[in-house]
Amino acid sequence: MVQQPLFDGQVAIVVGGGQGLGRQYCLDLGAAGARVLVASRSDAALSVADEIQAAGGTAQGLAVDARDGDAIIQAALAAFGHIDALIVNAGITRDRSFANMARAEWDEVLDVHLNAAFACAKAAWEPMRRQRGGAILFTTSGAGLHGAFGQANYAAAKAGIIGLTRTLAVEGERVGIRVNALAPMASTSMTDGVFSADLKAGLRVEDVSPFALALIHPECPASGQVIEAGGGWAAAMRWERSLGLRLETPDTRTVLSRWSAVTDFDAGSDLPATTLDCLGAAMGSTRRMRNREREEEHV
Repeated sequence: MVQQPLFDGQVAIVVGGGQGLGRQYCLDLGAAGARVLVASRSDAALSVADEIQAAGGTAQGLAVDARDGDAIIQAALAAFGHIDALIVNAGITRDRSFANMARAEWDEVLDVHLNAAFACAKAAWEPMRRQRGGAILFTTSGAGLHGAFGQANYAAAKAGIIGLTRTLAVEGERVGIRVNALAPMASTSMTDGVFSADLKAGLRVEDVSPFALALIHPECPASGQVIEAGGGWAAAMRWERSLGLRLETPDTRTVLSRWSAVTDFDAGSDLPATTLDCLGAAMGSTRRMRNREREEEHV
């Protein structure tokens, strides 16, 4: 019995689909039956679309800046009528130590990564909301999670994408829109001068793509997740918080003398997931804050 293609008839947009990971996503989506809009700032988008069509798939290429979300979404709607999934994968680097980083280098990287993610998601939000369904996948990075020397601009943009992901997941839940972020580890032109030969051999784009496609598939339940993937491996990231230090009447001298208690994970930890968990910890009882929120909802 022939299996139906995983993305049969679904419409997927890949922003930054002209090369590297984005190109692989496009090719795999086309092979899985999706109708693909390949968006890239160069004519490489057209070449990738041609590859998909030559293999028997359906695709359209669009040479466009990733920050022009309206043009990207309107092109997909004009070509295919609706949108099921959006992957925002466009990005650049302008690596330089913070002491030597120019404001223009900061602005450009934040603009291409974070503002493009906003622009594309913003343009797709209303069409997805109207149909009460859709999936958005942003691209973050280990630099955004942990920081990296010479990448203050890139790390800040990628960390911002995590905050955007978590917030849109909260807002999208009530209208059927799932939003996740993928931190891929793969050998591409962006990592060419950084990765060793061993890393290049072990971190293939082909081994990341299945996880990206799974995250936008309708059967995937995940939303608000940050997923690391590379080398055929993937895992979810989450916040862990030490039990911390509580003082009835804090003063700076006492805080300094007991600072190790603030950062001591050996004594125990918890796993905050919402701003409510933050407020609850400060108030001394997450349960108390949740009860207060329920009371306020009924006022």
